Amino acid sequence: MAAIHRTALLALALAVGLGCASDRKIPDTFGLESPAAEETTPLGGEALALRKREMRRAQRDMRHYHATLRGLDERRDRSGKILFAQFLDAYMGLHLDPLLTSEWQSNHPELMALDAGLRLGKAEVLIWMRQQRRAQQTIDELLKRFEGRENMLVEYPFGGQTTLEQALEMLRERKWRG
Repeated sequence: MAAIHRTALLALALAVGLGCASDRKIPDTFGLESPAAEETTPLGGEALALRKREMRRAQRDMRHYHATLRGLDERRDRSGKILFAQFLDAYMGLHLDPLLTSEWQSNHPELMALDAGLRLGKAEVLIWMRQQRRAQQTIDELLKRFEGRENMLVEYPFGGQTTLEQALEMLRERKWRG
C-alpha cells in the first residue's frame, strides 16, 4: 500500500515538474481543423445535391426567423427579441456562416442564387436585430462576390423575387430606416 502511495506521489511530482518545465504556449494550430476538400472545391453529384438541400433549409430557417423577429417587434416584446436575437446569433455562427464560407458556391451555376439569397436574408435579419455594422459587412461581401452579376434573380424580400441589384438597393434603404 505504501509502495502504491509512494509511486503515486512520484508520478504526481514528475507530472508537476514536467508541467512547470514545459512551455505553456498553446500552438497556433491547436484545435484547428483543416478545411475539408468539399469546402474549397466545387462539388458534384450527391455532394452537390446535399449542399443545395442544406442551403435551401438554411434559407427556410432564415425566412422563419425573420418572421419571428418581425412578430416580436410588432408586439413590442423587447425581452423576447433580445433572447431570440441571442439564439439567432448562435445559429448564424454555428450553421449559416460555415455554410457561406466557401467561395466556389458563389460562382456555381446551381448554387449562386441560393448563396446570394442566403446572404441577403442574413443581412435582412441583422438589420432587424439592429446590427447595422454586421449587415453592412454582409452587403459588402455580396457586392464583392457577385460583382458583374447584379441582374441575377434572387429571393428577396423573403418569399419574393427580384434582381440582386434591386435587392441590394432595398437593403441599403432598410438598413438606415431600421
